[in-house]
Amino acid sequence: MEWMDAVRTLAEDRLVRLAVGEGVRGIVRRVRRGRGSAAAHSEAGPATTARGAEGTEIAVTTVADDRTGEQLAESLLQGVGNEWMRAATRLLGRHRDGYWLRRFLTEQDPQPEHLQYVDRSGTHPSVNWIGLAHRLMNEFPLTETPPIQGSRSELAVLRIATSLTGAAPLNLKAALDALDETELRLVQRAITEAATGEDG
Repeated sequence: MEWMDAVRTLAEDRLVRLAVGEGVRGIVRRVRRGRGSAAAHSEAGPATTARGAEGTEIAVTTVADDRTGEQLAESLLQGVGNEWMRAATRLLGRHRDGYWLRRFLTEQDPQPEHLQYVDRSGTHPSVNWIGLAHRLMNEFPLTETPPIQGSRSELAVLRIATSLTGAAPLNLKAALDALDETELRLVQRAITEAATGEDG
């Protein structure tokens, strides 16, 4: 596709990389000055409880196994050739040691197959980006599909990752305002990887 070639060309240009880097640094400076401070919206660790159907708190398992978040991401990339989906999955693997990937792999997901977090229909499991997009955009009645729970920064990273795959639109400013400096770097790395096709 022509637009993908254009994005790759832009990503390889040093001036464009410099401009993007400056833009990210500008956002970081605003966050540090306290305007929409991201730190206030990012919890210290993964959630250990969630709301059940009756509103009661239930335990949420967040540990898939002993693998790192990046290793979990790689396990979900077998057979995935789309560079944007690969970069998005790796972004979720690097963010808080695979917080979302651990949830996707361990939480019981009662939704129909097309809405589940992980697509297990192929030879290897992979993130179900289309299902995630539908759930993030609340395209179904809340009685059928409860909203995905998470902190402001966690949901921002998930929305950015889903948007990278082309599955959902994104308000980029609102999403970036929710991130801290480390998360901004992870997003920048994912965009570069997706545009260049090179694993960072």
